[in-house]
Amino acid sequence: MKSKVVLLVDDDPSIQKLLKAALEKNGYTTMPCSSGEAALEKLEQNDLDAVILDVVLPNMDGWDVLKWIRNYPSYKHLPVIMLTCKDSEIETVLGLEMGADDYLSKPVRYHELMARLKKAFKKNEGLPNCTKMLCIHGIEIDHDSRAVYLNKVLLPLTYREFELLTLLVKNPGKVFTRDHLLDLLWHDEQFLETRTVDVHIRRLRKKLQDHGGNPDIIETIRSIGYRMISV
Repeated sequence: MKSKVVLLVDDDPSIQKLLKAALEKNGYTTMPCSSGEAALEKLEQNDLDAVILDVVLPNMDGWDVLKWIRNYPSYKHLPVIMLTCKDSEIETVLGLEMGADDYLSKPVRYHELMARLKKAFKKNEGLPNCTKMLCIHGIEIDHDSRAVYLNKVLLPLTYREFELLTLLVKNPGKVFTRDHLLDLLWHDEQFLETRTVDVHIRRLRKKLQDHGGNPDIIETIRSIGYRMISV
């Protein structure tokens, strides 16, 4: 059975090391980082099962990261446990109201952390597993089976169409240039023109429309490229 992957976000190396050791001893795979910006990058690039998130971080704090997670379609139900040096009832309530699953004060009692983490996983068992199933605009993408559903109906896509749609769905609002899309999705082929991207986008839009979807969710950014519109 594949172990669950937990993102550890804390700028204190000693705490990060202790958290990592405790989680891995309990069978979890860890992915540490020390800033909010790095956390967002890992969230965009990896399939994660939970986040342990420090509130006090340089530049982008834990509240901003939590807000981003809860506004990101594919991580709507991702378990998030907040950590803080402050033992404040107001902060605890604020964190829970913003969508945190739980809230622990430092120094962390590791047996309690494991118990809270298991509780967060159990609470989310009946909800869509959006770390594995990307969900936006009625589109659901199952990575394991490489199946795409539009309004619960299977959408027939080629290999490249699947990869292109997955990339756009995973990064709503992000603009990709045609050259960047070629580099990301056709890196193993040479002498391709940017028109290749246009052709695949056109085919994707037609399939979305033919199956009752809105083709305009894939937006053309004039003279630049494409993006999936945000919710």
